[in-house]
Amino acid sequence: MKAGAVIVNFNGGRDLPVCLEALCVQSVPTQVVLVDCASTDGSRELAERPPSGVVGLPLPANEGYAGGCAAGLAALGAETEVVGFFNPDCFPAADFLAVCSRAIARNSGVGGVAGRLVRPGGAILDSCGQVLTPLLLRVRDRGYGSPAADSFCEAAPVLAACGAAMVYRRAALDAAAVAGEVFPREYFAFWEDLDLGWRVNNAGWSVVYEPRAVAVHRRSATAGPGSGRLIFRRTPELAAAILVNRWATLLRNLHPVDFWLHLPVLLPGEVAMLAWVLLRRPVVLHALRGVWPRVRRAAAQRRQIPRRRLSEFL
Repeated sequence: MKAGAVIVNFNGGRDLPVCLEALCVQSVPTQVVLVDCASTDGSRELAERPPSGVVGLPLPANEGYAGGCAAGLAALGAETEVVGFFNPDCFPAADFLAVCSRAIARNSGVGGVAGRLVRPGGAILDSCGQVLTPLLLRVRDRGYGSPAADSFCEAAPVLAACGAAMVYRRAALDAAAVAGEVFPREYFAFWEDLDLGWRVNNAGWSVVYEPRAVAVHRRSATAGPGSGRLIFRRTPELAAAILVNRWATLLRNLHPVDFWLHLPVLLPGEVAMLAWVLLRRPVVLHALRGVWPRVRRAAAQRRQIPRRRLSEFL
């Protein structure tokens, strides 16, 4: 299967050349597209003057991870059957795309593959695919922060792949598009990976975790300094995106039965989370006003998406 890879860069610094080299030496021929979202740290030069065999796509403005993925996907040739999307701080093994392509090729129902992402050194897991927590429906990376030895060694169905390294069948991406978009550009960043995997599942495909597809992920390389929840280490605009994109994802994808079953727990949970964020960072309230139309648009798109019960594919 013909493979393509899209790297979405924003101030990827020293990580970007490492990621780019890892994708250029994949064991299957891979068309690589490097999208730069108006980086200011010097890494944009790689998109402006890309290495041989790499398509450089320097965008005039920062369109976020969602906008970058959309631009990169559009730049790939129509013959590309399998597409991987990568953060610059993710370094896939040389056989990463080959393993993912085989997982897709041997099962016509597989629309996407989540690889085994580990932290630098390989001792700690980063993500073995994404699922939702049972009650509050919060996104959870399987294995996050746990020892890698003898853990998550079997293939399994998941809801989505972590956006740092997610691989999809081109046909599944086309089937999951809503309003003509595979990646809703207004998302900018956060939850776009979970939203995409969920739409692929809702479209009748499956997303599987493949433990033999290994990549190193530094995670949060572009986050602000410090520790604790990332929502408090991001700009007000990105903190608002974390909140609003979650609400938009649930509205767009959640089956009505699941929605009403979870609402008694979801509603107070969301109010508590919003209050917590605003108490600690009141400036986020102004940012929320600017991105609220995302929720209205997602609600309007509900009828355009076939929605399956979560129990049908997880």
